[in-house]
Amino acid sequence: MSLTQEKDTSFLGGRIPPEIESMSKNLKDVEQEMFRKLLKAVVNALEGKDCRDTMKSIAENSVFPQEKLSHIVAGMYRLLSEAVRIPQSLLKQEAFKEDLRELRIPEDFITDFCSVVFGNRRTTLEAATSQRDPHLPTINEFKWRVDVAISTSSLARALQPSVLMHLKLSDGSFHQFEVPPAKFQELRYNVALILKEMNDLEKRSILRIQD
Repeated sequence: MSLTQEKDTSFLGGRIPPEIESMSKNLKDVEQEMFRKLLKAVVNALEGKDCRDTMKSIAENSVFPQEKLSHIVAGMYRLLSEAVRIPQSLLKQEAFKEDLRELRIPEDFITDFCSVVFGNRRTTLEAATSQRDPHLPTINEFKWRVDVAISTSSLARALQPSVLMHLKLSDGSFHQFEVPPAKFQELRYNVALILKEMNDLEKRSILRIQD
């Protein structure tokens, strides 16, 4: 099963980021040679390379104010960052082009954007973007068992069952904790509720399920 994007849904979501709106306005009168220099610098920056000297050189040799170039670079960076976060199976090239046309981006520039988003460097960009994104360790192993305290300092807990959980995370750490039956039932209910909400979301008109 996979999720596919409806034609009327932009890859940027319901609201265009201000950086991209500003970029679109400032691209007027920019020649393709300058655009490609800026695009190359932005792609290198997304890959984790130091582009300060390159950008300084471009600014010093440009007829455009530095503020204008800054708006363009910020918009390029945001646009490409958003695009490479979407799996290629969901982001179709024609839909991507149409979204950029609606932003009034020149056709030649759209072609250059597509060469980055759907070209050979996409894998490198995806890996670099993933490393920069904040993330938490994932669960590699999960075990549980029901335990009954026979000897305890609290009479209220004597012979009361509890659920003992063992977790091994992707960072190699181990965690063990005890959950009372009532809390375990609450956890089970909330997980079931989240799964139901995810299922309901998939059925909404914005997203569509395909086998």
